[in-house]
Amino acid sequence: MNYKREHTCIVNVGIFRSGTTTLAEAAARLGYKIYRRFPNLSPGIHKKILQNPRDALQEWASSGGIDEVVHLACNHDLICDGWIALLPFLPVSSLRQVMRQAKTWNVEIKFVATSRDVEDTVKSELQHWVVHDLERRVGLSSDERKELETNLRARAYQHQDHILNLSGLVELLPLAGNIHETWPDSLTNVSMNSAESWRNALAHVGVCNSNPSLPVEGILLTMRLGGSAADKKVEKLLGCVEEDRLCKYLLVLGIDEDELDTDAAHVLIKQLQSRAELKQQMQSLHIVTNPSQPSEKPFAVCRAWNTMAVEAWANGADWVVLLGDDVEISCPFHYRAFYRSFLDISNRLCVPFGFGCPFWNDRSFPGFPSFPCIGKAHHDIFRALIPEHRQDSFVNQDLDPYIHILYAKLGASPCVEEATLNNGLGGKLNPRYEKVPAQGWRDFVLDDFRHYIRPYIPEGTPEDVLLDVIVPSFRVQVDYLKSICYLKVPNRIRTNFIIIIDNKEALLRVAKDLSSYRTRISVSEAEGLLERYLARTGNTIRVRCNEFNLGASASRNRGLDESAAEFVLNLDDDLVPDNDLLEQYGRKLMEIDEKVVGLVGLVRFPRAPDIPIRHAAVLMSYLAFMFEIAERSDMYTPAWGVTANILFRRTNTRFDLIYAKTGGGEDVDYALRVTEASGGGTLLPVPEARVVHPFWPGSVFSLASHFYNWSIGDGALFKRFPQHCYWSFPNLPETILISLPVCLLTQIGLWDYFQFIMHCFVADFLVDIIFGDYNHRISIVQGTGKDQVDMKRSHLFYLIAHILANLYVVGLECGRLRGHIGRLDAQYGVFRRFDWHIGRLVDAPTRFRKREAQKFFVFAAIFVRLVKKASGDGE
Repeated sequence: MNYKREHTCIVNVGIFRSGTTTLAEAAARLGYKIYRRFPNLSPGIHKKILQNPRDALQEWASSGGIDEVVHLACNHDLICDGWIALLPFLPVSSLRQVMRQAKTWNVEIKFVATSRDVEDTVKSELQHWVVHDLERRVGLSSDERKELETNLRARAYQHQDHILNLSGLVELLPLAGNIHETWPDSLTNVSMNSAESWRNALAHVGVCNSNPSLPVEGILLTMRLGGSAADKKVEKLLGCVEEDRLCKYLLVLGIDEDELDTDAAHVLIKQLQSRAELKQQMQSLHIVTNPSQPSEKPFAVCRAWNTMAVEAWANGADWVVLLGDDVEISCPFHYRAFYRSFLDISNRLCVPFGFGCPFWNDRSFPGFPSFPCIGKAHHDIFRALIPEHRQDSFVNQDLDPYIHILYAKLGASPCVEEATLNNGLGGKLNPRYEKVPAQGWRDFVLDDFRHYIRPYIPEGTPEDVLLDVIVPSFRVQVDYLKSICYLKVPNRIRTNFIIIIDNKEALLRVAKDLSSYRTRISVSEAEGLLERYLARTGNTIRVRCNEFNLGASASRNRGLDESAAEFVLNLDDDLVPDNDLLEQYGRKLMEIDEKVVGLVGLVRFPRAPDIPIRHAAVLMSYLAFMFEIAERSDMYTPAWGVTANILFRRTNTRFDLIYAKTGGGEDVDYALRVTEASGGGTLLPVPEARVVHPFWPGSVFSLASHFYNWSIGDGALFKRFPQHCYWSFPNLPETILISLPVCLLTQIGLWDYFQFIMHCFVADFLVDIIFGDYNHRISIVQGTGKDQVDMKRSHLFYLIAHILANLYVVGLECGRLRGHIGRLDAQYGVFRRFDWHIGRLVDAPTRFRKREAQKFFVFAAIFVRLVKKASGDGE
């Protein structure tokens, strides 16, 4: 059209979602130039338009809004939506000013207002907010989301009142009745087109709605009716469901076969049928029968869930969720939240709507997917809730986490944080039936993902890494646990932090400190308190407590049994990780192939210019060498690493319980068996994945005792892996052991024998000083890389540290000898050594044997001199 000559512009001041799309589409068919855009608004302005539209519009008008309307009118034949829909909130004088200004440009403005029932408008706007993700984009808080419906309704009523006050200035176009008959006559009053042309245009476009049809939520409900007030509980639950006015749902009720003909069942079914007739939100009711089963068998709720889900999907449900009559929903916008979550999954993965299983935020069991909402795509893939080949695996436990893990690698099973509920009889509390865990589901769930879920999604879709962190804890030192559980979890990694408490009393003490108002706390409550405390940053935390002290290996095994991840990261409970620990592991995991069975992180002992001499001795003893092996990739690729910081692929292999509860040897054993079971897999070092391990507390003798206890158990490796053992000359404790009978036979005095031991210890130290690598040991104390410190300590300091280092080693050798004797390991014990480098350093056994030979010959010379002296004294 030629806008240099006079023309008419229809300005539709109807509120959003009131028929504006229908009018615009009809006008477009008649050749009108349409403007119906929503401007890009800041969250603050958008929120103000929602909560205080009058002030928002007046601010807009005073900053050039009137001129903007006139400009749009001069260049279009019909304008609507955006700020235009809110013009009725301006005074009538302002609207007349718009008309006068437009007239100066030869443009005549005609106001119309499409309208519809307020409740229908609110419902349509709610869906618009969900579909266009406005709640998140505007930044509504949880409380503001609860008030969204109220604010939309208030705005709609205010708008309606203002339209009525504009009588005579605005032509009304109600979206009620047959608009093909009512609108054309009204539109002829504001346009040059005939009623017939408008009628034809409206007939062609129909009643337009830019929103898709609302999805249907399938509520699955089963319970024992008994003598309880089941009908009241169900009514209460459905009332909570319907608090979300947008919610459109169907109900599938599972009734046990033996209760189907009871009065309670008849009353409940009749009430629900009446509800379905009266409530528009409830689309339909479906009754399924749970087959009777022997009383001695537990209720197969998973199979009942499967039957109900199939029934719901067959009747049009877009997603299903199994609820119980004891569930209390505390989120009045749960439907909107899940609707948006499914849209997010669909948009991100380019899959049909209904793929995935976002889950409720169960306040009684935080972080656990107790109530997943399973989309209809699951039925398209498996033709059921439980895959046919897994029907016998699930009785009444573990189906929810199994389905959750099926979609976890795609990030398609998120917790919908705002959709909160409380589960009265589930969660960590005992349910009404005997629990029957599903055997082995953690071992086959990722196979099912690869075989069934992955082919459904577009090729090349990036997958997340499932990496759980397992921390056994005896000490339960909260500050250390916080440093682990507060780790930053990268976007492409899905992580559960699994804390296995191996000291019930310590857990109860910590829980009491965390809960000042409780005097008596159960173990289950203590787990929950610590769990919530450690989950403050939003990470998923599980705290489990052993009934009895089982030891590090058994606790790690329990952690493995709790995990269904691809990878597990073992950490100790007395270290401080770098905040990017998971990010560093994640980068390496993106590079490796299937042959790599694990990654060895760096366990750094702290260096400092004022390091205590007893701690410098630990470093000079080489006893901490394997802790820092990850940064020695110039030497070799490690065959094992300490469980203080090591990552493995999750397998069926478990830690062996033959080793000491406090640890020692189990890490070597596990790593070697994992690599062997993989058919020759390898470990790779990741020095960037760093944790700082404080030195063990206590005096020199406490540290020596620590190493003594450490080595009592690791001697079991000699018999388990004889291929990594070799013969050597007796070390100092073994020399003492074999010399003692001779001393008794030759009647050597105690003082002389004590001197012999002291002389041997001095000889042990001197051989290391003369033939060893004294300067290299000093460099270890000073550190490397970013941990290197400028230490100006005297040679006397390092000499004393070296002496203490030899003391630690002797303590370690004494513990190992005691372990051999206790296990009666004659063939694989005394005079045998373990190649801790597992063949990576080819000459390591030879060099070690040579050093022990040098020491032993000196020991022997000292002993011969002692015997000669004793013989001379005897003569």
